[in-house]
Formats: sequence, structure tokens, C-alpha cells
Amino acid sequence: MLLRETGFTFAGLHSYFDMGLDYAEKNSGHPLTPRIRRNGYQIAGTSGTILLPGETRDTLNFEGTLYPAAEPRSQAEAQAQLRRVAEWLTQGRRSLIFDYEPQRYYLAEVNRETEWTLKNWFGGELSVRFEAQPYAYNVFTHTASKETGDTTAELTLRVETGWPAPLMLQVTNRGTSDIKRIQVTRAGDSGPGIAFGGDGFAVHAEEALQVSMEAPASAEIQTASGFVNALPCATAFGPLNMQPGDNSLTVRLTYGVGIGKAAITVSARGRY
Repeated sequence: MLLRETGFTFAGLHSYFDMGLDYAEKNSGHPLTPRIRRNGYQIAGTSGTILLPGETRDTLNFEGTLYPAAEPRSQAEAQAQLRRVAEWLTQGRRSLIFDYEPQRYYLAEVNRETEWTLKNWFGGELSVRFEAQPYAYNVFTHTASKETGDTTAELTLRVETGWPAPLMLQVTNRGTSDIKRIQVTRAGDSGPGIAFGGDGFAVHAEEALQVSMEAPASAEIQTASGFVNALPCATAFGPLNMQPGDNSLTVRLTYGVGIGKAAITVSARGRY
């Protein structure tokens, strides 16, 4: 590993350039994939198990040691730096980007106590363990957009991802007619995708429906006065995950009276 690959950025601050710390991960290295717990079922009298759909993934632990790049001139100076580091590390769940993989980030937090010691290094050292969610996400987002006056729009979203990536959607009303129903499906899926409509649902002129299938999934209508929860108006809200490569999406719109026009943006963040 090159020297320039040994640091990390957490909550927008770099371990060396912003905090003045060198980082060394533990000797055993770092995890690449989490433990996967698959849904297996054992039938009495038969060998092995039956594998059922579905799985869960454990969190990942990244452990290492932080050293001051410049030796503190006194314990008081060291303690002042430690307080600043502690405030940085204990902000809760934030983005964690390692220098050796700058194009991806983890969502991580420090939950275990940290300990400052002079045992192994004359300038002092601080142990740290990040507990990360089980996916590494692309820093960049794949996006496709289209503006249409038709009731049906076809979009192709190309995604670089190792695991299925949940869809994010924004439909903005650019016309004078209310949008009364919105449905999005992906070619190759058997389910109804996601759909909004029925009594009480309307995206008025210059308002926008924003949907995220990332857990916890959400759907809101952005109005002039704020955001309104749209989940009660969902008539279908099945998983809508983007696969590696090209994903063909169909967006169907139903308008009220007036000129119907919409700007549609679909996006997904690849994960590994």
C-alpha cells in the first residue's frame, strides 16, 4: 500500500490533511465483504438445506490506530488534540472514504470506546473502530432524465453496481394540468413497480414527487410550502432495484384538465 493510500475521510474531514493524524489499519487487514445470512430451511430426513429467497448482511468493522503526524509538545497539547478528534469521530453515522478506494464510501459510525495510550508509540496513539453498514456505495450517482408531454415515457438507466441498486425518482410537473397518477415499471420485473394515485393524490404545477427506494424508503411531494408525505397514496410500492448494465424503465402519467407536461429524472447509486 502506498503512503498516500493510508488515510481516510470521515464526515468530510481527512485524517491527515484536516486532523493531523496518520492512520494504520490493524495487521490483519480490513474486511471486503460482510457475513451473509441466507434463508435456509432444513427438512427432517434430508441432507443439507433448502435455500429460500432473501438474505441479510452483517455490518463491517474497520479497525486501526491513529498517530499524531507531529508529536505533541506536552500532554496538555495532546489532550486538546484528542478532544478535537473525539468530537470528529463521535458525530454518529457519516460517510467514510478510504484513500485506497476514493470512488466509494461506507456509512459508518464509531460506537466502541476509544483509548489513548503511550504504550507503543512515543507520540501517543489512539485506537479506533468504525462499524460500517454492509455496502460500499459509489460516490457518483447514475442518472437519466427526460422531459415529455406524453402520457408514457421510456428511459434507459445504465448502472455500474455489484448488487441491485434501489431506484430514486423525481417527477416534476411542468404543465398546467395536475398529474393524477404516476406508475414506474422496469422491463423484466414481474411486479407492478411503484404507483401513486387515487383520491387525494395530485402533483400540481411546479410541484415534484420524489421517491427513494433506499431503506428506509420514502415518497414526498415537494410543494411551495414544504414536503408532504405521499406514501399513503401509493397503490403499489414493491422493490424496484436497478441491475448492472442497462435498465429500461417505463413511466406512465395520467393528467387532469389542462396542458400535461413533466420532467422525469431516474437515478441509482451503485453498491458493492
